Amino acid sequence: MARTSREKDQYGIYYLRQRGAEKSSLFRNAVDREMFLKLLLEKKEEVGFKIYAYCIRKRDEYHIILDANGSDISKVMKSLNISYALYRKSKHSLFRDRYYSELLPDHASIKKIFEEIHKERDSEGFNSYCYYSKERIQESSLIDMEDLHTILLSDGNFKRDASCHGCIESFEEAEEELLREIGRQGLTPKEFYKKKQLRNQKIWEYRRKTTLSLKELGRLFGGLSESSICKVLKNR
Repeated sequence: MARTSREKDQYGIYYLRQRGAEKSSLFRNAVDREMFLKLLLEKKEEVGFKIYAYCIRKRDEYHIILDANGSDISKVMKSLNISYALYRKSKHSLFRDRYYSELLPDHASIKKIFEEIHKERDSEGFNSYCYYSKERIQESSLIDMEDLHTILLSDGNFKRDASCHGCIESFEEAEEELLREIGRQGLTPKEFYKKKQLRNQKIWEYRRKTTLSLKELGRLFGGLSESSICKVLKNR
């Protein structure tokens, strides 16, 4: 039977699930789980996708809510699974069939999956619920909590198509556009940054019309921190 083609969106948010083969436990112990999270972080830093939630508590499957952020999900999953399989050195096939992927089109879909994969809660880091609760105060380099909060507070129209029609996709292009807009208003960048109401309005506009991360937006608007950018977006 021919495989059905997957729905792809390089700027979409996905629910991903991979199950282990019947003859092999995907995760034998905490050491395996720690290694998997280490590999996931390495892939994230290499490719640039974002992670909003995960669960790897069960021995035979893992769950991830991932923002592609311009990446190819198929390549991400292939690279992740190959790297983990090489670590395991299993004599049998480690994975059962292809991974499952679902493109999440709206807030309700994200919240539903978010709640489902957080049903089994722990404080060991094998379920991202701990990062969203008071049990875990320290920040995680793996979980992009602020980005998820910003999405859930937006009007719901966050989904972009694979080519991101009309979006500014590079920092340099965004910087050139912003400088032109500042110049048309007869301001210098320094004067513009001091006008907080105008600056904050532009931050919101550039969040919607670019693919820049919170960190890149902070850099674009005078060196603001990611948390400052997130507060501006929340208080619009």
